Amino acid sequence: MKRLMTLIATLLGALLLASAAPAAKGPVAKDPTPEEPAAYRHYVACGLSQKAKPAHVCRKRRDKGAFFRSNQADVVYTVCVKFPTKRQLCASKQEAKKGTLYVNEITSNIAGRHRVTWFVKGQKVGAFEFVVLDQGG
Repeated sequence: MKRLMTLIATLLGALLLASAAPAAKGPVAKDPTPEEPAAYRHYVACGLSQKAKPAHVCRKRRDKGAFFRSNQADVVYTVCVKFPTKRQLCASKQEAKKGTLYVNEITSNIAGRHRVTWFVKGQKVGAFEFVVLDQGG
């Protein structure tokens, strides 16, 4: 019984310590600094204009584009599309100036799920899936 009480007391003490907030040191800032934007913006849209909105479903005959913007620096990126047939095509050495939105046309009319992936310096920086509908368009 004594062991059980000691165990419970130890657990309660550990819980109290874990839930305690660290003491503030110095004055607390009134306005927290704004968070930095994400390093990259990437999406697929049913259209190729700068105003095209992100979409996860596009009709077969619609234009489709893979959009990319680097928010922090000029970069060279690669964009790859994996088609429903499991075939993959990549466009490498795509230059992106900081703050400019770029679009790579996706010329697929194959119905089914497509996966678009973006890479910078060989590192995956994003992915987006969309479906091409067989009907309509």
